[in-house]
Amino acid sequence: MMPSQDDLKDAGCWFDTDKAGGQLMTAFKREARWRQHRWAVDELGVVSFGTHAGRRSFDETPVEDIPNGTKLGDGDAEAGANFLTPEIHRVARARVEEKQDRQTLDAKRLYRDLLSSMPMAFNLFGEASLPENHASRRQLAELFGVPDAEMPAILFEWSPGRGSDRYTRDRTAFDVALVLGRPNAPLTVLGVETKYHEHSAKDSKPRADGPDAIARHADQTDFLIALAEASGVFKPGWQDKVLDTGLRQIWRDHLLALSMRNHPDQWTPQTRHVLLHPARNVSFAQAAAAYADLLVDGDTSFSALTLEETVDAAFAHGGPVKEAFVRRYLW
Repeated sequence: MMPSQDDLKDAGCWFDTDKAGGQLMTAFKREARWRQHRWAVDELGVVSFGTHAGRRSFDETPVEDIPNGTKLGDGDAEAGANFLTPEIHRVARARVEEKQDRQTLDAKRLYRDLLSSMPMAFNLFGEASLPENHASRRQLAELFGVPDAEMPAILFEWSPGRGSDRYTRDRTAFDVALVLGRPNAPLTVLGVETKYHEHSAKDSKPRADGPDAIARHADQTDFLIALAEASGVFKPGWQDKVLDTGLRQIWRDHLLALSMRNHPDQWTPQTRHVLLHPARNVSFAQAAAAYADLLVDGDTSFSALTLEETVDAAFAHGGPVKEAFVRRYLW
């Protein structure tokens, strides 16, 4: 169902930013955008879409609203159209209302952006987070490497302490955290990062004309390098393959899990990071494989799985939502 360029333009879905990561990745990104647009039209009956801010070719032109066929309008967004069920919408709304210190959760993106991995994370794990769906949480824990999990719970866009020297000293958070354990005992956290349409790319660096920002970035990098070296999970020579590459984002998320292991009074050594991406996302498939090659043999602190490998566990409780998720995101 690969759309033509004219189809994408007519739907407000042709963007140069989708050309990235090689031919296969570009084709996936363009089809994924088209599929999300068609989902809204065919499944939800959406007839009017939103916009995003942008510029034309010349810097002197003012910022304007660009039609975007994967952005919901305000009415559909507020009604919860970006979520597969009213229950999942309620889970998302409850998380938005429960603000956390220094969080980076963007509620507008969550409600409006059809293509974003953020609402996808709620659509994949939202039902599993409901108290009655214990079977799904247990199966997810087993899939992610911790069988026989006790009292599993699911949290969204969560960090043990944003900005804290005890962890990564920045605002890194897990998209989803599966928390396992008994009351009054150290907990195991399976910290999940979800990817969908994104490609693996270098983190942006501070501008060269901002010396204070450059110094802070260098200091933070040194702090993270010390965490990584102290963990003992990286092979020699890893820095050249991570610090100025597209693997840095994976590394930062992984370090959050590794930093938690440094506090055994709170978090168990089974705490780990899990990266999820569609099988068709060859950019993150390749990045995950390259990153895993930098870790010592036998390491269990990082793993990567496809969404296709995850859906059965996430919807082990049954019902029609699994089929809807597959139709929308995996086709």
